[in-house]
Amino acid sequence: MTTDLPPELSMFAPMLDAQPEPVRAMIHYCLALAMVEAGKARLVETVPGDNGPVLIFESSAGEQFSLARPTMTAEQEATVKEMLREILDEEDWL
Repeated sequence: MTTDLPPELSMFAPMLDAQPEPVRAMIHYCLALAMVEAGKARLVETVPGDNGPVLIFESSAGEQFSLARPTMTAEQEATVKEMLREILDEEDWL
């Protein structure tokens, strides 16, 4: 089971667990961006990583978490963000 999600995102664990690793990384990253857009997190810092930038976020609960920006096209990122917005809107999360 996915355990590195902030508590606010625990409802997504079953969906994430069913995905292959590259897709999980994309979803994690886009969920973090959605949290920032919704005011439920803020981007604290971006630091260089071994495979590209690593973004450090802080949730509204004060928990910090970091995510490497996954390799994906702008189209893939837009598609994942749109899917997540639909799910989050259905759950009245945003």
